[in-house]
Amino acid sequence: MDLFGALILLIICFFVFLIVVAVVRYAIDSSKTSKRLEYLIKEVHELKTEIKKQNNHEQDEKKYIIDERV
Repeated sequence: MDLFGALILLIICFFVFLIVVAVVRYAIDSSKTSKRLEYLIKEVHELKTEIKKQNNHEQDEKKYIIDERV
């Protein structure tokens, strides 16, 4: 009987765990944080690209300044 009771308790705990996971997942989806995080990642990526372009442009200008001084 003890093994049977432990098995029933294990199954109940598993279902409770699944319910908690579903509730947490629904809460995260309803708060739209994942969409906001996607948007933030996209913005950071675009900013990094823009900074790289700006740094390359500044380096090109420095090359020309050195040529003009010589």
